Amino acid sequence: MPLADRRPRAFDALVATVVLLVELFATYGALTGPPLAPVDGWVATRQIDPLSFALALVGCGALYWRRRLPATTLAVATLAYAAFLLRDHELGMFLAPMVALYTASALALPRMIPALATAVGLGASLWWVHTRTAGLTDPGVAMLAWIAFGAVIVLFLVGSYVAGELVRCHRELDEHEERHGNRARETTPLHA
Repeated sequence: MPLADRRPRAFDALVATVVLLVELFATYGALTGPPLAPVDGWVATRQIDPLSFALALVGCGALYWRRRLPATTLAVATLAYAAFLLRDHELGMFLAPMVALYTASALALPRMIPALATAVGLGASLWWVHTRTAGLTDPGVAMLAWIAFGAVIVLFLVGSYVAGELVRCHRELDEHEERHGNRARETTPLHA
């Protein structure tokens, strides 16, 4: 039996800690490294500050409650991610909303909740791409930046939602098979 099933609180603490460490290291890297500037005209981001680290801490820390309070966890992680981007920092803080979206979908929350969180995350992300590409003069480069960053953002956010939905559907099919499949086998005569 996996750790996630035997000790769900310990597993959730482990997930929250790993995601937090990754995001804190990434945020620290954005603080100490040069700003992302892949092409001329790319609009630089704002310097990382203490609030950036606080957003990472809150957004990732919420994952500890991901199974007990999945809707609240999803809201906190998504809002922390959106605030991070809307404060005009380097693109980051993806992991917390990804894990929260996956969990909310896998736990079969009403679909409107993860869909709304996905829309908020996508909206903040697309605003971030728009502000970065506003200074690009070459329309081909701007389009390439939109495609590249847009594809990654959609893959991360929508992919997490879809992965959770697939897990939920698989679990429901297994439960249905267990309830109804065994009964069907008992009543169906075997053909030689």
